[in-house]
Amino acid sequence: MSEPQYASPFERLIARIIDKVIITLPVYLWFGFQSNQVIIETIAGGILLVAIVLLNVVWDGQTVGKKAMKIRIQSNQNKKLHAGHYLLREFAFTLYPFYLMTQPIIQTSWLFWMLSTIVLILMYGRGIHDFAARTIVVRTQPKPVPES
Repeated sequence: MSEPQYASPFERLIARIIDKVIITLPVYLWFGFQSNQVIIETIAGGILLVAIVLLNVVWDGQTVGKKAMKIRIQSNQNKKLHAGHYLLREFAFTLYPFYLMTQPIIQTSWLFWMLSTIVLILMYGRGIHDFAARTIVVRTQPKPVPES
């Protein structure tokens, strides 16, 4: 079996943006942008978390954004992933930087977290959240290798 083709950081970022817009925009439209912003962001974030986990479970490692970008999450150990894997992955992606931003001494660590995640993805094809959940993000349709 051939080595999986990891999704690029760009593909992963665009998939995340598509998910965030498609899932949270209706919340903002429903409640309006003028309402209590903190409450709306909390509701939208909760809905985003639940939707991403459920979509990954139902669509075998894909969300709307991942389908659009032709990438998916899979186990790095060739095991079937369950809701706990996706939930751990999302918590590691979301809560770790949130924790860093609440600590006054290390508020700038959020930038470090983002940069380290990008570096890890570039070097190993996996971010901190992928290592925590033992997952990889791969292309569903491998890109053709140019002939030399």
